[in-house]
Amino acid sequence: MQKKHILLAKESLKLLEKKDLGRIKISSILKNHTNTGIKNKTQLLENINSFFDFLLKKNLSSLESSSQKDMLFEIIMARLDILNSYRKSVKNIINYLRSRPHEFIKIIPSFVNSMILIATLSNIKANGIKGAAKIKGIFFLYLLIVYTWSKDETASLEKTMTTLDKYLSNIEKYLDIL
Repeated sequence: MQKKHILLAKESLKLLEKKDLGRIKISSILKNHTNTGIKNKTQLLENINSFFDFLLKKNLSSLESSSQKDMLFEIIMARLDILNSYRKSVKNIINYLRSRPHEFIKIIPSFVNSMILIATLSNIKANGIKGAAKIKGIFFLYLLIVYTWSKDETASLEKTMTTLDKYLSNIEKYLDIL
């Protein structure tokens, strides 16, 4: 990820701590950033998501290999830890997308890329028809877990971890995806 995009993502997240995304003009965010290629809020949200992916890859450089279920658990929790560092901003984004489902639909491809990254890091093959089904399952799981995370006010995210573990066990047991 380019440095200019990292800086833009960080500044955007900082601004989103204080101000609702629906009330922010894209021009005010971009006034100090030239040549980013970002022209609207959808692209801004995709940049923020790419920033989270960048941090995830950076943070997982020393992850030990284990079962796909355990790897998926660790990687999703690592991503949620990153989101937790920007909790207020991310919750602001979630609220923005909840009230504007058409905007959420526009950024789904960015989230799919994130799910492919998560699958790849978890040693889950994401190619072919079976791979596409796995990515869809991870995407759905991720949405459920982010919802749980958004309601979890515990410092250690224990409710989120318990829920994720339960979902992963059910997926492994009933769907044979992992």
